[in-house]
Amino acid sequence: MAPRKQEAHPESPPTPKKQVHHRTQHPPPPNMLAGHPQTRYMNMLLALDDIPKIFNMMASFFTWILLAGFILFPGTFTSLQQQQLNGVEAQLLSVVSNIPLYITAWVCTGIGAVGMVWLWWRWQRNYIWVVNRIFVPGLLNSLAGVISVISNVYGVQYGTYSITSKSAIIVTAAVAVVCGCLILLYQFWLLANIKKEHDRQVGVEHAGGHGEGIIGERK
Repeated sequence: MAPRKQEAHPESPPTPKKQVHHRTQHPPPPNMLAGHPQTRYMNMLLALDDIPKIFNMMASFFTWILLAGFILFPGTFTSLQQQQLNGVEAQLLSVVSNIPLYITAWVCTGIGAVGMVWLWWRWQRNYIWVVNRIFVPGLLNSLAGVISVISNVYGVQYGTYSITSKSAIIVTAAVAVVCGCLILLYQFWLLANIKKEHDRQVGVEHAGGHGEGIIGERK
């Protein structure tokens, strides 16, 4: 028997170039938004809306209770009349005038400091949030504490520093220095670098006349 001839199948027509281009085209990557790359700076700004509101309230509470502790410290200072006493009573008053209030001031200060450190550790990758919610309020509140302590020392104690006033001025000044250094590090170094990267990829943004936001030329 003669071998059966294999049926020839018609070749499919070549796909047009436009159709090939359409089929092989991939969707834009997720880091592209409205034709512009979604930079780290934009990610931090968008993440501000996703951070639960409870953390914003906790940041306000911890920075407030830190200030409350600083304000309570001057109430434990000994006055000039108390320092003129003699004997054991004078020795006790030279240490602290109001022991329960002194303990309360330290407890408030400790709660505020520990809470601020925990919130910084929790949201440390969002430089904008930690600067605006923790470092700046902490600096302002600690400066208010320094002013309160100094005014009390020179207003009530006539410039005489007791043990409690010295400890209070050291604590408030230390918190102010730490928060100030962290603001310089985050705001003017870490955040400034990613802002420059954002300006190179997207363009320089301006607030506009009424805060509407205007994107200028890329750097």
